[in-house]
Amino acid sequence: MKTRGVPNRSFRPEHAEFQVNADLEKLDRAYIRVLGTDGDKLLTEEVKWLAVTHKSFDHGRRGFNERLSFLGKRIVELQASLHMIVASTTTPEPASVDALGREPFKHPALEGLAGLTQQRKEAVLDKKRTAQLADKYGMVGVMRWKPKLV
Repeated sequence: MKTRGVPNRSFRPEHAEFQVNADLEKLDRAYIRVLGTDGDKLLTEEVKWLAVTHKSFDHGRRGFNERLSFLGKRIVELQASLHMIVASTTTPEPASVDALGREPFKHPALEGLAGLTQQRKEAVLDKKRTAQLADKYGMVGVMRWKPKLV
């Protein structure tokens, strides 16, 4: 006994052919916008393509960026934390008065830690903000991926 297949109602013929970037010059221009002058020369061609390729592209037959993505996220988190520490040292904390007259330990290396909070870090690394940043630098036009319903 055969069961009848359910047609894919979400499939639209006008979206059947999904185009992705294959132009190395366009990719190089995006790297220059992100990394600055000679940004296109910092990485090998293979690594440049891997960094912008999602595993949905070509069913993962070509290399994709899962490990690079993990490493990149950790680097962005580190840079955001460093920025928050440096930025919070420029704005002094209000002096708190202790009922017993004690003074907290102060050291120049610890001055910026008050500005490093999880809520602030989440606000800085919000997906909408990072997506806007990627769009601003033109990374959206060079990403290689395939939508689910195509």
